[in-house]
Amino acid sequence: MNKCELFIDAFLDFDDVLRSNEAFDETKFNNVCFLLKDLKEIIQEQQSVPLSLASIFIDLYSSIESSAYRHEGKMKQVILHAADTLTAIAREVISES
Repeated sequence: MNKCELFIDAFLDFDDVLRSNEAFDETKFNNVCFLLKDLKEIIQEQQSVPLSLASIFIDLYSSIESSAYRHEGKMKQVILHAADTLTAIAREVISES
């Protein structure tokens, strides 16, 4: 399994947990962040984002945000912060700096 597939699987697993209302899994979130950061070198080297990864990036924020609105208070804020964090990392990964 390549790094893109590892990230996609980890993200979908994290997102499934959020959608199921089980709770916020900090370990899965940290793993998704790590795997996403690890993609920068590959994307910069290829100078493109693989289609499978691009489709995840397009829906990344909205899929997490929709799960946040199933909750109230602190949990909602934690999930929205996770969406912001992952989106910021994705932007960093695809930027050329």
